Amino acid sequence: MTSRKLLPNRRPNTSLGFECEGFSYRATAGYFNDGTLAEIFLDTDKLNTPLQSNAQTAAILTSLLLQHGVNPEVIRHSVTGPIALALAKFSEGE
Repeated sequence: MTSRKLLPNRRPNTSLGFECEGFSYRATAGYFNDGTLAEIFLDTDKLNTPLQSNAQTAAILTSLLLQHGVNPEVIRHSVTGPIALALAKFSEGE
């Protein structure tokens, strides 16, 4: 098992909104000090629903993969839906 790269307490972040499959999402990305993607938070306007729960779960799992050194493009290629769109949008600037 690879070791998890810990995040600094204070880190740069970027937020953006987008739509996927008729639903609105808000994604925030946090970055390691070297500027690489470290975490993603994903929310919907459908609070307390399975949609919101699934979005949060996808973001948590994606963040753990990023912190274990998995390339964002590898993750994006392996998933679909809003987390894949968020990864693609945050990777555009790299």
